[in-house]
Amino acid sequence: MKRILIIIGTIVLAGCTSIGQDGDPLPKITFDHVKPYPLYVAAYEPVGLPVSMAPNRPAGFVTDPDQIIFDYLNSRFEAVGTQGKLVVKIRSVDIAHESIDSENSFNALIGLNKKDYYRVTAIIDINVLGIGNIDWQKQSMTVYRDIYISEHVSLVEREKLELQAMDHMVDDLDIALRKILNDNLGILRPHDNISNDYTL
Repeated sequence: MKRILIIIGTIVLAGCTSIGQDGDPLPKITFDHVKPYPLYVAAYEPVGLPVSMAPNRPAGFVTDPDQIIFDYLNSRFEAVGTQGKLVVKIRSVDIAHESIDSENSFNALIGLNKKDYYRVTAIIDINVLGIGNIDWQKQSMTVYRDIYISEHVSLVEREKLELQAMDHMVDDLDIALRKILNDNLGILRPHDNISNDYTL
């Protein structure tokens, strides 16, 4: 059969998280109670980043965005169809960083109250193979989130705030990915009782 490659387009999702301090216990993003969305494919394969492509984490950034995204992909969907395969692959994850001066002009002048600014960017490839008359259908999407963290927070608080930002990033990814699978690829099976039930 002649191989067909269809590039549907690129979706870019942006978010911004600005954070402060509090004394709450350190959270973790969990997917233990997620009820997977059924897909009209015979096989579903999430693919994480190989170790050699793991993002370089800047100083002060303590979470693993690539692992969080893979855990989400691994828990969110299941194959219930009779033909075809869906492969969702994390192509890359990047963490950019810079130090931001205080918005207060006096503090900025003397170098006080700086913030760490991070942009976490993930590129996801979505491949459907053997559906209908199409041998291979592909789409790529990009999701990113901006994170601002005071230089004065502890490592424990820093991890908590990064995880909160990643929770919002996964929300963005979940909404966009389900839209692609339903509207563009037509393989998402409707289910009335499924919601965004992954939690911190």
